[in-house]
Amino acid sequence: MLTLFIPFMGPSTNDIYAGKHWRHRKADKDSARLYVANAVQHAGLGVLQERVSLIFRPQHDKLSSIRDTGNYSYTAKLIEDGLVCAGVLEDDKPKFVADFCIKPAIHQPGGPNGVTVEIVPA
Repeated sequence: MLTLFIPFMGPSTNDIYAGKHWRHRKADKDSARLYVANAVQHAGLGVLQERVSLIFRPQHDKLSSIRDTGNYSYTAKLIEDGLVCAGVLEDDKPKFVADFCIKPAIHQPGGPNGVTVEIVPA
């Protein structure tokens, strides 16, 4: 099992349904890819050769509000795409990603906002 902390928190999935402009969605994607690439480089990860399960656990500092669990789906998808872009996952098709799970968010007083990702052999 590999664990990465990605200090990125995209907007709520509700924002996407509210009509967020494509340029802003592209900026979200670019930010997520940069944060993922930095975390992957720091961890020294290469391409994984096995099918994996991805488990996402959002965390907030004590001042941030916790969202409904489903509202982290946009953030999790951007991170998954970032793992592909960073070369950790060959692709995000079911052949490579067996499961995709978002756990309820937690408060981490004094900690940064972001998402812990567990990459578990399937």
